[in-house]
Amino acid sequence: MRAVALLDLFFPPKCIFCGALLEGAAGDAALSTCPVCAGKLPYRPEGEILRTVGGCPCAVTFYYDDPVRQGVLALKFGGKAGRARAMGRYIAQTAAEHLGGQFDAVTFVPVSALRNYRRGYDQARLLAEAAAGCWGVKAEKTLRKIRNNRPQSSVQAPEERRANVLGVYTVPRPQQVVGRRFLLIDDVCTTGSTMAAAAQALLNAGAASVVCAALAGGRPPEGEKRADPR
Repeated sequence: MRAVALLDLFFPPKCIFCGALLEGAAGDAALSTCPVCAGKLPYRPEGEILRTVGGCPCAVTFYYDDPVRQGVLALKFGGKAGRARAMGRYIAQTAAEHLGGQFDAVTFVPVSALRNYRRGYDQARLLAEAAAGCWGVKAEKTLRKIRNNRPQSSVQAPEERRANVLGVYTVPRPQQVVGRRFLLIDDVCTTGSTMAAAAQALLNAGAASVVCAALAGGRPPEGEKRADPR
C-alpha cells in the first residue's frame, strides 16, 4: 500500500475550511477543499486584492467571510495547524501575481510568546513557511512581539486599533533585515493596523522595502460572494 493511501486510511483527508471528510480524495490532504466550500470561496475581486497598509502594498486573497473565516478560526483557535499548508499556498499565489519582483525574502507578523505558548504554534509563521516553500525558500523570523496586547478583534475603532499595536513589534537583529526587501505575511488584515506596525518596525530597522500579504480581510458587499473566476 502506498504511503499516501496508508495515511488517508488512518487520517482521512478533510476540507481545510469546513473540516468535512472528503470522499474519494487522494494525495495531499492539506491541499483539499470540499466541493461546497470550493463553490463559495469569497475571493476578493481583482480591483480589491491590492490595498495599502502603512504606506506598503498589501495583497489579500479572500474576504474574511465563511467558509474562509471558519477555516481561519479553526487554524487559530481550534488546533488545526495542518490547515496552514494549503492556506499558505493561496497566499503565495496571490503574492506572486500581484507583488512579484518586489521582494527577496519572506517573514511574518508574530504572535506574543505567551500566545504562542498557549496555542502551541504561531499561525502566521506556519502560513509564511508554506508560502515560502512554494518558492523554495524559508520564511525568516525577523520580528518579535514584545507586548501581549489585546487581540485586535476585540478593538473596534481604527484609532484604538492603531494605538493597541503601537510599539508592539521590534527587530532583535537589525543586521538581518538591513537593505533587504521583505514580503510580510499574516492571516487576516482588517484595518491594516497590525500589518502596518510590523512593517514599520522592519523599515525602522533598515529594511529596503516591505510588501504585505494576507489570506483574508474585510467583509464582502452584499451579493459579492463568488468562486474564483479564474
